[in-house]
Amino acid sequence: MGYMKGVWSASPGVMAAHVPLPPGLPQLLKEGTKHFPSQADSLVSNIAACKALVQCLASSYGPLGRSKLVIDHLGKTVCTARAGTVLGALVLENPAACLLAAACRAQEEELGDGTGAVALLAGALLARGETLLRAGVPVAAIRAGYERAGKEALRLLPSLVCHALPDPRDVPAVARALRVAVGTHAMGYQDFLATLVAQCCASVLPAAGTFDLNAVSICKVLGGGVGDSHVVPGVVLAAEAEGRVQRVEGARVAVYGCPFGLATPAATNTALFQAAGDLQAYGPGEEALAEGRVRAVASAGAQVVVAGGHVDALLLHFADHMGIMVVTLGSRQALRQLCRALGAQLLGTPRPPLPAELGHCRSITVGEIGGTNTVAFHPSTATSPVATIILRGATKEALAAAEEAVRDGLRVFRALTEDPRLVPGAGATEMVLAMQLAALAPRDPGLEQFSLAAFAEALKVLPATLAENAGLPVATAMSQLETWHGQGVARAGLRLEGGDEGEEAWVQDATQAGVLDAYVVKHRALELGTQVAVTLLGVDEIFMAKKSGGPRVLGDNPNWDVEPDALE
Repeated sequence: MGYMKGVWSASPGVMAAHVPLPPGLPQLLKEGTKHFPSQADSLVSNIAACKALVQCLASSYGPLGRSKLVIDHLGKTVCTARAGTVLGALVLENPAACLLAAACRAQEEELGDGTGAVALLAGALLARGETLLRAGVPVAAIRAGYERAGKEALRLLPSLVCHALPDPRDVPAVARALRVAVGTHAMGYQDFLATLVAQCCASVLPAAGTFDLNAVSICKVLGGGVGDSHVVPGVVLAAEAEGRVQRVEGARVAVYGCPFGLATPAATNTALFQAAGDLQAYGPGEEALAEGRVRAVASAGAQVVVAGGHVDALLLHFADHMGIMVVTLGSRQALRQLCRALGAQLLGTPRPPLPAELGHCRSITVGEIGGTNTVAFHPSTATSPVATIILRGATKEALAAAEEAVRDGLRVFRALTEDPRLVPGAGATEMVLAMQLAALAPRDPGLEQFSLAAFAEALKVLPATLAENAGLPVATAMSQLETWHGQGVARAGLRLEGGDEGEEAWVQDATQAGVLDAYVVKHRALELGTQVAVTLLGVDEIFMAKKSGGPRVLGDNPNWDVEPDALE
């Protein structure tokens, strides 16, 4: 009898059959699945992962937060202070961190602002929940207290409304409401960009219905400064005309979402010629087909062709000959915005358009802004359903930051058209809720009072992080803020800039300073942060399946087993 690796076999040198796993859950799972059965181990690992992610995002919170330099798996470098962009560039594997990141992305996609607040609140609730758990408070009591505190905070939030947007077409009022959301990522240009976004949104806002984000196009042009940005009615694209035609008046436009050329087979083809006449007829036949295709488009009334792919050189030649402008766009979203502005229908095949499928505009011109070629589609009516914000910036990073600020402003404007209420910013709202919840906690005779007090302390993390990122003395600033709120000044917020040493150096009236947040942003951030914390505290076991796919390709690197330096 032979013996190998602790398994007996009938003959020497031969392995026996696979030894089955002991009965229980491990026997039911696929090989390679990781199982963490202990509730304490699961909670600790979840909280540790979320605390690490929140610690990474905390230094970017607020208008004076620091930027992160992220290099993704494709080698693309992203430099931003926006929490949503950082989370989009990171490749997370921990399930708890992925759940927190999903909540932050939901806040960003829906409202554009408050992404960092969701992460900070959830992280602070989890950290204080871990402290209560180690002190012997049951998980059920912690979750019940958090849920009760979250509902109480949402109940108190409407009483903190200090202002309401009277008219979404009032540009100064809208700019004042968007100032904080825009200035979070473009400090120093918040007033200018907020006014720019307000003007653009007011010009395309329909008389009835909600605001559509696709009604605003953003054209980034490198060069100049952010102060050189402006709003243009219609659509301006960073593109150029393919042919010789550079200007068309009273244009009728055909928009194709496909390449503009002759159909070619997907497989490799070979032309067989039996005689010299076949070779002579081959070229003119293809030219005749191309000419017929362009002539059919011209006969349909189209003077401009916008293609969503490659333009065949032969068709471009005949288009120049017939005076048709050809423009190529590679963005599907840009094609949809152009169809919306011109009233055209996006065609899926390069067929002649019907009269109802053509778009109309007053003129189409090819120009240049700061060395970047542009094509401008000017509307034929006084009001255009689409407007373009032309953003200028000296560097790509400045352009990216300005674009993020504008997109956040657009999402907040959409939220304000549905709910125009505003609450004080600069940490004022969080401090009011924290003090009222802290006063409510001692009245509860059960174990939930500890969770209520922990929720109140977690809310104070947000203004404290604002003060820390702004370089303020955190202890002094928070003490002054609590003193003001203790005296009944519910609109007292932090003064992040311009404060001097003194008794009230770091506190101001947020509403008088124009620091206002959308009510729906605060409401959604409180709701999402509480839900994430309660959900993660309720996890008692973790199952992680083995990753699919084969082994990693080693490549030509002789040191493939050495961890490479990502910065080299």
